[in-house]
Parts: sequence; structure tokens; C-alpha cells
Amino acid sequence: MPNTYFQFRQFRIEQAQSGMKVTTDACLFGSWVANEIKSAEHRRILDIGAGTGILSLMLAQVTKDTKITSVEINKAAYLEARQNFAQSPWSERLDCIHTSLQEFRSGKFDLLICNPPFFQGSQKGSDTNKNQAIHSESLRASDLLHHVLDLLDSGGSFYLLYPEREMNTFIELAVKAGLFPIQKVFVRNQISQPIFRIMVQFCLKDRAISISELIIRNDDRKYTPESWELLKDYLLEYNSPNTMNK
Repeated sequence: MPNTYFQFRQFRIEQAQSGMKVTTDACLFGSWVANEIKSAEHRRILDIGAGTGILSLMLAQVTKDTKITSVEINKAAYLEARQNFAQSPWSERLDCIHTSLQEFRSGKFDLLICNPPFFQGSQKGSDTNKNQAIHSESLRASDLLHHVLDLLDSGGSFYLLYPEREMNTFIELAVKAGLFPIQKVFVRNQISQPIFRIMVQFCLKDRAISISELIIRNDDRKYTPESWELLKDYLLEYNSPNTMNK
């Protein structure tokens, strides 16, 4: 698979209307999942809450014949994702549907991925697109779990990115419902900082869980070798630890 296309250039241009930023945690999450699945075969992948299409494009880069469907409730983000997909080398395998997860019906998938909205009860701003992207009213954890259980194939995996508190709540609900965490990665911005996000792989069969930690940046603000190893195929070279100054 080529590793030079997805450089985030077009997303810096196309994200303007929806107000959805290309965040480091989303990039890291997508690259982690891509690294996990690159040697496996998947028939159907569903990206829940596509935004401008980052996760779908990253997974398209490491899969060969996999059909990748995404759902996005925000109209502006949906249009941007469609444009980004159309301009990519994998346009024939990528599709974005303008709908909510609650309204989506399309059989079973052997891989689900989601970077959901997570703020609850926080004061909202005037930007409707941004509010929809970050506030959980549009996709509550209980709704997400219900539909994941409905859409996930019996042998498939669900990958989820959440802050620590929200992830702990989701895991508690998921285990009670028969969806089990089998891999958990704690993410910190720097080694001295608190846990920033948690990336988890779930499946429908309970088994021993693998737990690890990933530090994004060193004290000098450059990417750690571990995080850059994941990100290097997707970020511009000026972001590399050898060249970046911030």
C-alpha cells in the first residue's frame, strides 16, 4: 500500500465549513487501528461519526479490497468527507452516508471504529457544527453500545477512543452487555501529564486483556519514537521528530 498520499493537506483546507479539526488524538487512534489490522483481512468496515473522513482514509490505506462505509450526521462534515473520499486513490471502496447511527441499517460489519463526541452537560458555544461534533447528546454511550452490538459480526472487533472517565463508563456498560475489552492503550500527551485518552479494542468473546501506554511527545514537544512510528505514514515530514520545532 502507498504510504505517501494521506498527508492531511486537504483536511486543513476542507475542514473549514464544518469546524472539525484534525486532532492529534484522532490521528494517533486511526494510525493505531491501521497498524493493528494491516495484516488481517476485513470484508466490511464501518466508521461511526466520520467527521471529514480521517479514520476511513487511514484504514483504506492499509486494506486492499475492504469496503469502508462511514456515517456522519453533520451535513457540512458529510459533504467534506464525500469530497475527500472522491479525491483519494481508494474512492471506489469508500462511502459516506448522511445519517445518524440510530437510523443506520446495513447488516453486519467485521470491524467498527468510532471517535465519538464526549462532552456531557458542558456549556455550548454558538457553533452548531462544533457542538454536534464534541457534545455527546448526538451519540450517547448507551446508544453507541446498543448499535455496536447490533452491527458487529460475531468474530469482529470494535475500536473506540474516549477520555478516561467516559471510557471507564462505557467499559462498565459494555461488559454487562457482553462486549469485552481485549486491548487497552492509555495515551498521555507527555510522560508527566495525566491520561489524555484511552484507545480500546472490544470483541464479543471475553479473554485476557492487553494493557499498554503510549506517550505522544517528549519534554521538548517532539513526537516520541513510539508515537512517530505510528504516525509517520500519515503526517507531513515536517512533523517528524527530526524537524519539528514546537
